[in-house]
Amino acid sequence: MKHTITKNDKCFKILNKLILNGFYYGSISPNKFELSQKKFNNNFKLIGILNGDDKFELSFDYKHPINIAVKVAVALGFLTSIVLIINGNWIIPIAFILLGITMWAGFKLMEKKEINQFIDKYLKYSKESH
Repeated sequence: MKHTITKNDKCFKILNKLILNGFYYGSISPNKFELSQKKFNNNFKLIGILNGDDKFELSFDYKHPINIAVKVAVALGFLTSIVLIINGNWIIPIAFILLGITMWAGFKLMEKKEINQFIDKYLKYSKESH
C-alpha cells in the first residue's frame, strides 16, 4: 500500500514545521519534497512525489552518493555471478544472492520504519493545527 499525503496549504505548513522543529532537513517544492532525519549516520531520504490525484506518494531511497554506489554494486555483482556460473562456480553467486536478499530485506524494514515515523509525526502536527 502506497502512503499518500494530500497536497494543500496545510500540508506545506506541516512539512515546514517538521523541518523547523528539527526532526528533518531537506527541500520542499510544489511538486516534490525530500526529507532526511537529523541523525548522525542517516543514509536514507524520504521522498514525496506529486501524482495525478494531487497527492504526494511517499517513497524511500538512499541518499545521493550511496544510491549510485548501490546500483553499481548490484550491476557488478550480477555480471560477476553470470561469469562465475558460466565457469562452473556456484558458491560465490549463491553468496551474492544471499547477501543481496539480506540487504534488500533490511532496506525494506528501514523503509517501513521511517515512513511510519514520518506519518506519525505528520499526523501529530496535523491534529495540533485543528
